[in-house]
Amino acid sequence: MLTPDRPPPEDYYQNNCRTLFSFVLAHYADLLAEQDAASLQSYLRLTDDAQRLFARLLTRKGPLIRTDSLNYAEISNVAQALDLLCEKQFICLAAPAPGDQLLAVARKAEVTALNPTLLPNSARKDAWVLQLLSLYTDRQVHERVVAQFSWLHINKPQTWQMVRLLYFGDNQQDWSAFVIRDLGMVRYEPWHMHSRRYESLQTLKADMYYRRLSELSRRLEEHPKLAVELSKCLQAQVPDDRFMQARRERTLLRIGRWHERADEPQAAVDAYRQVNRHPARERIVRLLHRCGDESTASQWLQTIRNAPLCEEEAQFAERFGKRQAGYQPPATQIDITELQGDIEQQALNLLLQPGEWGAHVENSLVRTLTGLVYWEVIFADVAGAFTNPFQSGPHDLYREEFLQPREQQLATLEAAVQADADMQHHLLDMFERKQGIANSLVDWQMFKDIALADIIDAMPVDDIRKLSHFLIRNLHSRRAGLPDLFVVHGPKHYELIEVKGPGDQLQPGQRVWFKHLARLGIPARVLRLRLVG
Repeated sequence: MLTPDRPPPEDYYQNNCRTLFSFVLAHYADLLAEQDAASLQSYLRLTDDAQRLFARLLTRKGPLIRTDSLNYAEISNVAQALDLLCEKQFICLAAPAPGDQLLAVARKAEVTALNPTLLPNSARKDAWVLQLLSLYTDRQVHERVVAQFSWLHINKPQTWQMVRLLYFGDNQQDWSAFVIRDLGMVRYEPWHMHSRRYESLQTLKADMYYRRLSELSRRLEEHPKLAVELSKCLQAQVPDDRFMQARRERTLLRIGRWHERADEPQAAVDAYRQVNRHPARERIVRLLHRCGDESTASQWLQTIRNAPLCEEEAQFAERFGKRQAGYQPPATQIDITELQGDIEQQALNLLLQPGEWGAHVENSLVRTLTGLVYWEVIFADVAGAFTNPFQSGPHDLYREEFLQPREQQLATLEAAVQADADMQHHLLDMFERKQGIANSLVDWQMFKDIALADIIDAMPVDDIRKLSHFLIRNLHSRRAGLPDLFVVHGPKHYELIEVKGPGDQLQPGQRVWFKHLARLGIPARVLRLRLVG
């Protein structure tokens, strides 16, 4: 464990690296290229100083790192460690690099020294950089800065990215996961590894390929010409793996939205045509309508009506071009003379009467109750669900088939909490036993403002049962969109209220949730704040 405000043990980051690399070598050796496996084994044979320095470098923001910034108490001789890492080809020192990267790590005084009369000294560093890049080639920038400071870059960054991906299973977690856990900020459920995240080298390479395309699609503002090439790559083939299919389609949606903002409707339509998920077909209809192609827009609209992909799409087809069409949830209105900061808090101040209370909970309330009720199902010992010790939920939590391999656990749990008293005891027991343990659905911070006992007093237990029963079966589509406020008028008398300020409209997902809440018999309404005067 780590202690806040105290330095970590000398071997802390080194041991994290050794743990991760040893795990990957033990479980994924057959997926590693010979050169990559050799790099991991070579690291494990380095001196302590070299291991510790490289472990630190992997946590640094790159691609270039100044050598004069390598001040780590646990490393007795940084210069020797650098030489060894260079010799073993883990890093490269002062190698040629793009001029913008070199100037990014240079200090302002070092930048202005390259051409002191170019701009007034008061000019910002970024202005100096732009001017220098317009005057000098990358080689000339390198020749001028190499005399001022030294830098390094990590060799084969894709290898270390792949190794991290093999261990964590996604790009959202990195080396900081060790620190957060060891500081006691997050606790995780014990895990059972029955299978690997990637079963073949082909699957791993394909996943990395689609992740890379996704990353590049986020840089279209900087590099607009990427859009056409990315679209070609994504349209060339459709992966078999569902995770990769979803990533491919999310990337195409991002490219389509970029084309829309760039006023390139046909390119946007071409991207959306490759996507078999909402809101691709909705965007096609809207774009065709905007371009005056009513005939084709009507054909697409009819296709949606005949076989909607989801409730939001069905609702769009029902409402498009018709005011007040589709499901209209109960709504009330309060006139105000001004907006005062947080609109949800302002609404609470207007709504609450003496003896009443409420909180801005949005999706947290129902998701958290569901996470507590179905904790044992979420963390069931299912093959392939957990593949590293830093997971707050199984890999398939938000996939449509999540419940299929857990049917027995689900049936056993729901049979045990059929009675209200048993459900209430189960909720309180799970809260006490699991408090603070990471769960993708549970927002422990919410309980700093609301006590679980108060929620149970306010909500009929059967309402908790109905809401959690519905959400656990629809996590893939309904984990967001719930009303903003939880307002309690008295024992077993509460409301879920969505607040809309002037000009705000319900989103499709919110409208769908209201329809489900009405079907479940959950008290819910929309509160519209209207500016007057």
